[in-house]
Amino acid sequence: MELDVIVFETGDRRFALELKYVQEVFTLGHVTPVPLAPPAIQGSANVRGKMVPVVSIQTLFGLPTRSKVLPGTTAILTHVGETSAALPVRRVVDVVSVPQSRYEEGGQGSGPLIPGSFRGVAGSTPLLDIAAALRSIQRASVRANEAIHTRSEVR
Repeated sequence: MELDVIVFETGDRRFALELKYVQEVFTLGHVTPVPLAPPAIQGSANVRGKMVPVVSIQTLFGLPTRSKVLPGTTAILTHVGETSAALPVRRVVDVVSVPQSRYEEGGQGSGPLIPGSFRGVAGSTPLLDIAAALRSIQRASVRANEAIHTRSEVR
């Protein structure tokens, strides 16, 4: 069995993402800041008439990132269930079918958002669990909204 993935770079890191979650690769236009959003949400962008959050993979992993996404940045539009998000990337490296035999669960760097990685010619590429990443951001958004409402009720 093979797994179809898109391999991309963000900052100085390389990741893979299952193609079943990728709607398209596109160029971001203006990104509108979203006040009080979790740190991983860099803003919101209009993609074919629909506003989608722009999510920083780097922030999710505690890596340095630009504070602002510039127009013209390449992004991967992901779709999981009813949730869409744009992931700004430095570049798309490849779209490949990876044999299951090259996939390793766990290992160095694995965790809730990285269940494993693929061995390749250029080393190991972590597989991003985008569904888990988006759930994590949604939980952070709910907590932020609850905190805002709690503060406003106290006043």
